[in-house]
Amino acid sequence: MTDIEPSPPLVSVGIPLYRSRRFLEIIVENIEAIEYANVEIIISDRHLFDDTLEVLEDRYGSDPRFRFLAANDNLDWVENFNLLLRQSTGKYFLSMAHDDSFPSDYIGALVSALEAHPDAILAFGKAEQISLDGFLPAFPFSPPPFSRDEAWTLASALRALTLWHLWIAFRGVVRREAVEKSNLYVRPTYRNIRADIYWVFGLSLKGRLCFVPSCHCTKRFYESSTGAGWHFGIRQSLNACRVLGAYLDDFSGSQRDRVVAKTVVYSWCLAQGLLPTGLARYLGITVRRLLLGSQSQEG
Repeated sequence: MTDIEPSPPLVSVGIPLYRSRRFLEIIVENIEAIEYANVEIIISDRHLFDDTLEVLEDRYGSDPRFRFLAANDNLDWVENFNLLLRQSTGKYFLSMAHDDSFPSDYIGALVSALEAHPDAILAFGKAEQISLDGFLPAFPFSPPPFSRDEAWTLASALRALTLWHLWIAFRGVVRREAVEKSNLYVRPTYRNIRADIYWVFGLSLKGRLCFVPSCHCTKRFYESSTGAGWHFGIRQSLNACRVLGAYLDDFSGSQRDRVVAKTVVYSWCLAQGLLPTGLARYLGITVRRLLLGSQSQEG
């Protein structure tokens, strides 16, 4: 009797569109590169400023893996992301931004990591940064401040938020069922600035972030990209305190842990809004080390 190899878990790939015609070639390359055997691909355009969705539907409409969501309801990027996540049926979910590039083994490598680490809620790889017009600088990739071997704690989540760039992890594969059960969708922020970063922090309160160094994607920066006009001032700082504090209230552990974590997070948020970037980062690191060091000694 021949053993039947189990089929890989279903992965939902969400592709949000917004004035995406100039990136049509990248979108098609990403779709054509997918080698993972069990996917559903959901493409959503909530503004219909161009014919990108129509072109993709003409090309892939007969493929049963695809669903197309079209409306003129003007959902912003957070609402569109959450819509794609809610429309998904897979065990795992990946959002493919229209201007990012994902190699053929990207999904398989990250799904394998999640299958091997049931305590992980999100798996992600490296991000290569490219500046298309020089408007935003591109920096070499720096690895996250945690390893797969260490125990995952609230301190790990705080380290990831305050000492690294969680927008990179946002491009990973998430355990969709954990999001749905906890209603842990992306929460809007003031002008949706850093909503992606804060959501990944929320995820990190529910499970491990798993870094897969052999895996990578490409992120393009340019003047009209979503985050190009983001500025972080006092209003954004106060809003960040509110949103991050709500994630901590809903998903962190004991009351004592929440108090310590909020002290770290609020100091980090306010320092960024009030102080020069370099000084803010130094003070944020110092406060975090002092508080977390004190916590571990008392524990």
